[in-house]
Amino acid sequence: MSDPFSMQWDQLGAAVAGVGALGAAAFGVVESVGKAFAFSYRQGPHKHLRHVGLAYVGLGSVRRMIGPLRPALKLAYGADYEEIVAQQYRAGRSDGPASDTIRQGVRLGLPFLEQDAATALIAAVWDMPAASSGQLAAALKAPAAAPAAGGGAAGAAAAAPAIDPAQALAGRFATALDARINAAFQVADEQYEASAKSWAAVVSVALAVGFNIGMAKAGVTPLPWPIDILAGLVAVPLAPVAKDLSTSLQNALTAFKSISGKPS
Repeated sequence: MSDPFSMQWDQLGAAVAGVGALGAAAFGVVESVGKAFAFSYRQGPHKHLRHVGLAYVGLGSVRRMIGPLRPALKLAYGADYEEIVAQQYRAGRSDGPASDTIRQGVRLGLPFLEQDAATALIAAVWDMPAASSGQLAAALKAPAAAPAAGGGAAGAAAAAPAIDPAQALAGRFATALDARINAAFQVADEQYEASAKSWAAVVSVALAVGFNIGMAKAGVTPLPWPIDILAGLVAVPLAPVAKDLSTSLQNALTAFKSISGKPS
């Protein structure tokens, strides 16, 4: 058998780049297949919406976050709001429109809830006392303050000190809502990345093993199996830095050769 894998030290950078390319290919396969084979269905007497597939990993964190917000989201988007959020999450997770859909749905729906329902929602989500929740609900339901009469510098000076307490309270609520939504999507992203990398490692090892078997059948000496499997395991974590690492290794080897007086 011929042996194309007898590697010299000056080929180490190329080997690192090749292993990184294997990891990138495995991750690409996992993401494309994960999006293609993901589906939703309804189960049980209450027809709860269930989701299957890699594309929906992390959605549970988002659903737990929006659970107490259901009355506002249902009022804004109807009974199928959960399916809307799920499909938008599948399309892009935190980079998609799902977070904005939740944010706008709460801001649109909450002012149209009854005072008691809005107070209960705020108390459940932010664990606030009933009095504070009622005050915030009233602020969110209050119409925007009319602009001050008069124009020019005099009108602006007269309007500057007039800060509507209700609108200021509503602004703080919007900031808190944004923080809660962003935190939920950040956790969801981390869960998705961890799951995708785990599956990519499996695919990477499978590709490396398949390549070795193919080389053996072609009459070419394959890599030793421990090295082959190790290359598959490290391919995914190596992929993001493979190019920079390969260049650095190549530069280092060139520098060592120049120091030793050998031609590069």
